Amino acid sequence: MTHSDPETAPEGTVLQDGEPNPWEDPATARAEIQRLTAELTSHAARVAELEPAAAELHQLQEAGKTEAQRLTERAEAAERLAEQTQAALVRAQVAQAKGLTERQAARLVGSTREELEADADELLADLTPAAGHRLMPPDPSQGSSGQHTAADPAAMFAGLLHSSLHR
Repeated sequence: MTHSDPETAPEGTVLQDGEPNPWEDPATARAEIQRLTAELTSHAARVAELEPAAAELHQLQEAGKTEAQRLTERAEAAERLAEQTQAALVRAQVAQAKGLTERQAARLVGSTREELEADADELLADLTPAAGHRLMPPDPSQGSSGQHTAADPAAMFAGLLHSSLHR
């Protein structure tokens, strides 16, 4: 019968590796304890040597993770910019096709080409006078105080003539 636990191995038994049980003889047990202590000390020294390298590796992994996160954020920002640019391009194309000005195009609402076209059609319908309604030309005398500041008699005469013809 072989045992791997030295405390429970009966005297005179053989351990799993085929070696005689070192715990039978006190001198052999002391030698085994010294050997195991030296082995433990050697392993502890090796662990102490490797701990700074492990810490440096951990820092490099964290820095790499941060770099990956930064690159992910840049990619997401580029995607958002591409979407905004695409939307502005579609809005401009619809505005041009419908004959809208740049200011009118800025008022268009919609997230698809179809929605933008429908909104442009509504805007154009609102801007077109209803049948039977004629827009009146502006009255140039409105907003005028009636006093002219022109010192040139020819300009004053032209202003009077103009205002009398357009009443």
